[in-house]
Amino acid sequence: MFRNDYVMRMIYQLGAVVRYVLGLQQKGDYTLALIAIDNAYRDRLGLGAEAVGELTDRELLALVRFGGGADAWREEGLFIAALLYAEASIYTAQERTDASAARALRALQLLAECALDAEGPLPEYAPPRNELLTMLHGYHLPAHTRAALFTICERDGDFATAENLLGDMLDQHPNDETVYAAGVDFYTRLLTHDDATLVKGGVTRAEVHEALEQLQVG
Repeated sequence: MFRNDYVMRMIYQLGAVVRYVLGLQQKGDYTLALIAIDNAYRDRLGLGAEAVGELTDRELLALVRFGGGADAWREEGLFIAALLYAEASIYTAQERTDASAARALRALQLLAECALDAEGPLPEYAPPRNELLTMLHGYHLPAHTRAALFTICERDGDFATAENLLGDMLDQHPNDETVYAAGVDFYTRLLTHDDATLVKGGVTRAEVHEALEQLQVG
C-alpha cells in the first residue's frame, strides 16, 4: 500500500510538470518551455538538457534506473521520455531537424524499455508512441529498438504498426532466417484472434493469411 501511494503521488507530480511544459510549448513559449525542461532534468537526473542529449540510450536508461530505484524507475523513465518528446516537438517547430530526431529517438527508446517492463497501463503523461514514430519517419531505428517496439505494438493490439516494424526488419535483414521466423510466428499468432480484434488492430484476416503465405513461400 505504501509503495502504491508513493508511486501515485509521484505520477501526479510528474504529470503536472509535463502538463506545464506541454502547455508552454502549445502556446509557443519555446524559451520558457526549454528552461522548464532543463530544470526538470536537473531535478530528476542531476544533468541539464545539453548533457542529457549527449547520453546514449543505455547510459540514459542506467541513469534513470539508478535515480528511480527498483520501485519507480518506470514512472521516472516515462517522465524523462515525455520531456524528450516535448524537446523534440519544440525543435521540430524550430526546424532543428537533427536535434528533434535525436530527442525523439531517445524518447522512443526509453518509452520502449519502460513499456516492456510495465505491469499495467502507462501513466497519462507517457509520450505518444506513434507520434514519435512519425517524427522519426525516414530515420534508421537501431535493431534492438525496432524489435522492442514490435513486441510492444503486438502486445498492445496495434497490429498494423507491428506489421510495419516487421516489414522494416525484413527489408533491413532480407536473408536473416530469425527475422523471417519471427514474422511467421507473428502472423500465426494473429490468426488466433477474432476478426473484430484484427480489424481494431488495423489488419484483416485476409491480409494476415496473404502475408503469412508470402513469408512461408519466401
